[in-house]
Amino acid sequence: MGYQKFCYWVDSDVLKKVREAVNQRKEDLGEELRIPCRVLRSSKEMGYVTPSAWEGFCKRRTSWYKKSDKMGKFLVVSNSPLRHLDIGNPIVIKTSHFKPKRFPSYEEVLQLIQSEKYQSLKPDVWEKVDPLDKEFYRRWFERHRPKEPFDFEKIFAHHSANHANFIDPKFLVTIDGIKAPYSIADSIHVCSSCIEFFNILGEQWPVKYVVPCIGAVQFARLPIDQYFEVRIQRGEYRRPFQDEMTK
Repeated sequence: MGYQKFCYWVDSDVLKKVREAVNQRKEDLGEELRIPCRVLRSSKEMGYVTPSAWEGFCKRRTSWYKKSDKMGKFLVVSNSPLRHLDIGNPIVIKTSHFKPKRFPSYEEVLQLIQSEKYQSLKPDVWEKVDPLDKEFYRRWFERHRPKEPFDFEKIFAHHSANHANFIDPKFLVTIDGIKAPYSIADSIHVCSSCIEFFNILGEQWPVKYVVPCIGAVQFARLPIDQYFEVRIQRGEYRRPFQDEMTK
């Protein structure tokens, strides 16, 4: 079957139901308190992300969570579907053969950031990047692009444009008649991919293609530059992030 993850946003009552079922089967339900993407490790059979994890190591990067309809919910992630628990329809993440024909030019990246939808939805702290953040990206960039100059402003523009392309997409692919937005850069130029993996952004699209950020490469051990298909299984309609923000 290859890599697959089944992700469920639940409240505390449903989480209790999941815990009870796991305990009965004498299985382990790991708790993630600091780095949300770690539940995506293929070696982790099942785990859940607490609301406090979005205030952890990636607090600025994952600040989109606090402005979404997911705020306060728990995220259960499993290597297999939890149909027997009847806790709703999952977000299914699996490896993909998708590769974009091209990445947008820097001019197109800057145009993406000008989107009114993106500008109205971005968290206040998103652009308040501290020196430790910059050092994190510098270290990774110099490891993978040793012959290129490090330009954080350009890298951060790609971070922002990538999220913008899931809020107000200009770069989409049509596969099997379904339009899908995708990550507009490689892993070195992508930030907080968990926001797209877990449908905090881009929930209005039934399918999207997401490349892991450097954090997910390091902490979730996902392959660098590999695109993953993120698909919403058919079921109950859930209000898109944009609609929640304008209520």
